[in-house]
Amino acid sequence: MMSDPIKILIIDDSRSVQKMLYYIFSRSASLRIVGAAYDAYEAVDIMRKVKPDVIILDVQMPKMDGLTFLKKLMDQHPIPVIVFSSLITQNPKIGMRALEYGAVEVVDKPVIDFANLSASVEDEKLVGLVRAIGQTRGPGHQILFDRHGGRVTPLPMEVETTVDRVVAIGASAGGTQAIKHLLMQLPTNFPPVVVVQHMPVEFTGPFASYLNEVCAVNVYEAQGGERLLPGTVYVAPGDRHLTVHEHQGAYRVRLKSGEAVSGHKPSVDVLFRSMAEQVGAKGIGVILTGMGRDGASGLLALKEANGMTIAQDEQSCVVFGMPKEAIKLNAVDQVCALDQIPSVLNQWVIKKKG
Repeated sequence: MMSDPIKILIIDDSRSVQKMLYYIFSRSASLRIVGAAYDAYEAVDIMRKVKPDVIILDVQMPKMDGLTFLKKLMDQHPIPVIVFSSLITQNPKIGMRALEYGAVEVVDKPVIDFANLSASVEDEKLVGLVRAIGQTRGPGHQILFDRHGGRVTPLPMEVETTVDRVVAIGASAGGTQAIKHLLMQLPTNFPPVVVVQHMPVEFTGPFASYLNEVCAVNVYEAQGGERLLPGTVYVAPGDRHLTVHEHQGAYRVRLKSGEAVSGHKPSVDVLFRSMAEQVGAKGIGVILTGMGRDGASGLLALKEANGMTIAQDEQSCVVFGMPKEAIKLNAVDQVCALDQIPSVLNQWVIKKKG
């Protein structure tokens, strides 16, 4: 039985861009454009008639800019949004702000050349993202923004500060908000956390700084060589792999260049495999929302090394890709809603301490 096509709303003041997106999406029977709006007000009129599954949103538009519209949308009617703008490369702060406001992903708008449009658009990032989001079509985005618009009080953890355990988190599309929600609920005496989120190198520093402002724990972009400390989160830079190594009785961050692994650098698989080799039973791996397979095989290695493994469930995911692949590999000890993961982590730490 075929599922209904994924409904797409385009919001862009360039008719040429609208035409390009129509061309790309019309090549797939599983995708259907339900409207193309010149500005935010036109978009609202369209959404009164039909609710899209995914919105493709420009930033620079007349009457109301895309970021203002995005913030209003997430406050009132959360719908997965992909920000599609040429300003992303010119000003990475705009892309970071879009992610803070709730965009699932930001994609740099290419120079339009109709004579040389790709014949293999099925493999294009934008089409892949739309498909991944549309295929999930769960309440994950709605749940995240309905329940957690403000600051969350960190869960209590009645154990003394410890550094003999490490938590590793991996995410991709939709991960910025999921990671924020998870980290905001961790207490200041929580064991060290290392994070790989697929995003450009221009974004990872500002992302870490933003998390540091809203979380009780300290959050930094990893520099390499740091000793892992309790109450501290280390975010992988967007152009290097992050691994954990034990050195002279302490766990430390190591950054390395090299080729992409599982299609990404930084790679979640690389992080989880280092956890399996260096931390083992004292480690826990958490795989969150995201498209693709990165992290699945690494999580299996950690499980086989007697570490604990958690996957975000389909209902709370924006994109149920990476967790699904890990579950298929039998790499997951526990499947949890995003809301439940902080509590499960705290219980694991308390149990290990006892």
